[in-house]
Amino acid sequence: MISELKRLLSNSYSPYDTKCFASIVVMKDGSKFSGVTVKNAIFRDGIYAEQIAIGRAVANGYKYGDFDKIYIMVGTKNISDLKYLNERVITEFFEPVKSVILYTIDEDTRVLKVGNLYNNIY
Repeated sequence: MISELKRLLSNSYSPYDTKCFASIVVMKDGSKFSGVTVKNAIFRDGIYAEQIAIGRAVANGYKYGDFDKIYIMVGTKNISDLKYLNERVITEFFEPVKSVILYTIDEDTRVLKVGNLYNNIY
């Protein structure tokens, strides 16, 4: 999964800062959907990698309860940069007991449960 996330990072579009992300959601049936950060000059209009990955799953007919886990990698070496992920979209589609696997570009890893996202990102 790490090599795929690193490959995806090269597709992200973040020309105005150094924080880009890649995400892969895995469904309970084994299907996978990926996404990358897409930013522009208006930072609030940026699209989160996890939004794209989850949105692709939803566009393919998946709903709350179908999601198994999500992998997210930040393109920096700073694990605290993962505080910029979109917890709200993740909690909207994942059950609280599901895993969120977070990586930095140098493979520092943190594993959280969806239900604990708001308390443990930093």
